[in-house]
Amino acid sequence: MAAIEIFTSKKKNIFLLFLTIIFLAIGLFCFLNANGLSKDGKRNIVFIEAIGIIVVVFALTALFFIIKNLLNNQWVLAIDEKALHIRIQKYYLIPWEEIIGFQELEIKGNKSILIQVRNPETLIANEKNFFVKKMMQWSQKMYGAPISIASSTMKISHKELVSLLLESLATYK
Repeated sequence: MAAIEIFTSKKKNIFLLFLTIIFLAIGLFCFLNANGLSKDGKRNIVFIEAIGIIVVVFALTALFFIIKNLLNNQWVLAIDEKALHIRIQKYYLIPWEEIIGFQELEIKGNKSILIQVRNPETLIANEKNFFVKKMMQWSQKMYGAPISIASSTMKISHKELVSLLLESLATYK
């Protein structure tokens, strides 16, 4: 089996960009028209403006990451005979000998694949980012795996990704 590289899906990111722009417009509308939205006196103007600001900040943050993904032409997942290479928040190289297996997880319709490793404590200890380290610890505690991947923004379906990972694990382990 030759090395496989999986990139982000431009179509999925453009769709997310479109939704985020709509969300941003709604937030701006709420902020700029708080007086009109509270004419009946039942709604507080400050509350409506605060909600508008929160929505705008959230949408702008999402917009930043979506545009970053659209401009990024690097792979997010690579599979070769030595290891599974993941480039999501940062670059992770997980040798096949360290991988115990994969487990599917679905939370409110969002599907992820948990990567179960032999020494999760070592992987977590090597993480420098405090927030990412805490997320890895939480994921390990809740699901038994410190790293998970989702095909939602990749150029591959969830079913194909699971199949590819299981086939690669059987071949290279």
